[in-house]
Amino acid sequence: MQVRLHVLAVFTVALLLGSFALAQTPATGTVTIQGWDLGPVYPCGNSSCPTYDSGMVQLTVGGFTVTTGFSHTIGQSTSEALAIKLANQLNAANSPVVATRSNTKLILTSKVTGATANYALSTAVTHSTLFPTASFSLTTSGPALTGGTAGSGGTGGSGGSGGSGGTGGKLPAPVGTLLKQISNNTSLCSSANDPGGNKSYCTSFFNGFSTHAINVSAQTPLPDAAAGHVSNISVRQLMYPGWNGRVLCEYQPWFGLKSHKSVGYNQNSPATIAAQNTFMIAEGCDVNLIDFYGSLDPNQRFNLATTNTIFADLSARGGYPLRFGIMEDKGALKSSCPSGMTAAATVTCLQNALRTDMDYINIHYAQSGVYWTDAGWPVVAYFGGISDFPVLTAADWDAVWTAVKAHTDRYTVPFKFVFQYGGKFTLAPYDNGRYAWAQPAPFATPAQMWWGSRSNPSPIYLDSFYTTSLNHSSQLAIGALYKGFDDSNASWSGNRVTAQQCGQVLMNTAKEISKFYGGSNPPLPYVQVVTWNDYEEGTAVESGIDNCYSVHASLSGNLLSWSLQSSDAYASPSTVHHFTVYYADATGTLYHAAASVPVTTASLDLSTIVPPGTWSVYVEMVGQPLIINRMSNAVTLIH
Repeated sequence: MQVRLHVLAVFTVALLLGSFALAQTPATGTVTIQGWDLGPVYPCGNSSCPTYDSGMVQLTVGGFTVTTGFSHTIGQSTSEALAIKLANQLNAANSPVVATRSNTKLILTSKVTGATANYALSTAVTHSTLFPTASFSLTTSGPALTGGTAGSGGTGGSGGSGGSGGTGGKLPAPVGTLLKQISNNTSLCSSANDPGGNKSYCTSFFNGFSTHAINVSAQTPLPDAAAGHVSNISVRQLMYPGWNGRVLCEYQPWFGLKSHKSVGYNQNSPATIAAQNTFMIAEGCDVNLIDFYGSLDPNQRFNLATTNTIFADLSARGGYPLRFGIMEDKGALKSSCPSGMTAAATVTCLQNALRTDMDYINIHYAQSGVYWTDAGWPVVAYFGGISDFPVLTAADWDAVWTAVKAHTDRYTVPFKFVFQYGGKFTLAPYDNGRYAWAQPAPFATPAQMWWGSRSNPSPIYLDSFYTTSLNHSSQLAIGALYKGFDDSNASWSGNRVTAQQCGQVLMNTAKEISKFYGGSNPPLPYVQVVTWNDYEEGTAVESGIDNCYSVHASLSGNLLSWSLQSSDAYASPSTVHHFTVYYADATGTLYHAAASVPVTTASLDLSTIVPPGTWSVYVEMVGQPLIINRMSNAVTLIH
């Protein structure tokens, strides 16, 4: 009797496993969009007719075709903008696929299962004959979707740990490994505790920077967290719905110099630069805006070498997915025009130094198609102001920039200049606009929470900037996104601190923009991330932002449950984008159980999702843009 029952049990398991083997699967494929709207060219022979490429991109899957146009004038000038349009059309009710978007990659999954779902996949691009190549390219994973199958009809199998449950069974396509998903995915050097080890171009680990020991009540004790596995949600998604502007990511070029603190990499290294530019693109940056220390001071050769390495890397990328821009720093002028000079001598000195730097920028960078332009004009930002040269009057400062503007107006394509907002816009002929910047106050328990003003708990600086910019619509307005500020680790420290509030400051700066722009209000053309990698001032986002959460998972039968565990009272669900549930085999290969699970969901029935076998199940908290993701503990599912 016992033998007969054993045979019956084996037969029953074989039937179940055979059923799994015969289960049909959907087909998948990808389309990656690369490029940027090329231009300008000047068909009339002078700068009065800046003309950009325009045309259409088309994608066809299973006979279903979607198209969208690209043009500088309609704002459809980035790969991400095209990806958004195509994804929306692909998710129509009559589409044969569901499209999910990861930055500029479209992931297509057939709505039906089986071999018939392996639909043909093709793309096409048209463009202006004024340009030898199209601005955009669409690269498919192959000529057709793949993976749609009815199974092999296997009759059971080993069903071992992490197995498929049948020798003829077919698992869904793996989506990576656990090791990769919990390791540093940024371009910053890893910490000593990172399971994936360090980057090949790094000479040491980076374990983060702490605030000053005297800041005993600091809400953010670690303003520069060790690099983590950062959300791949584009920073553009922080902006108001329908935003079609460009993201500037402000960049510091000096790490690797002994005069600055070490973060593990050397920014004169082409490998470092290539990794940083690639990660910038992945996170949604449109322009790498380099803090430029000029061409005159021999002590700034390292910074200039970094700048030129960045330019070479970005120039070599087809379609210029990331543009190159210059922010002239006051530090480029201080050695040439030191204090102690008369006002007249300082004016002359600054005029000459700035003319020389502008000539260098024009000759070496601005004539390239990779350079950041606005309406065809190269843009140069300036970091600093009249207060850096106390001997000057306002009239003197105007004289400096009037002369510089007159000089650059003689270029084939003149420059536009934008300056840091200090309370007003001007209508001076040399002044083309303003950008907002972080406004930290000296550290104090209440003042560290003043995220939008150095003098007030209300964000009066940012409110003033956006209100004033709307009243000066003819000038460029560049908004600000930042995580906080802490210059404890800078040699020039003033112990100025703006607490990060577990990622809420980043979200607050984005919400502030939505108060003034979007919807029926005018659009904001640019936003600047302040900063990409200034670790010494605690504004760097390259490493990701800690939102003070971990994830705890538990299992009761087939019901998976999870919860967020906070390490700080300022942790907020607003910093979480969604959850992803994975199951992993014994080798650590990951498979999707559920993707894009809403933040409000805290459980999932795995009974009809996960195939037979013994699996480790994980829940990943996927953060809002620039937030560090967190993976839960493993729970074991025997199914």
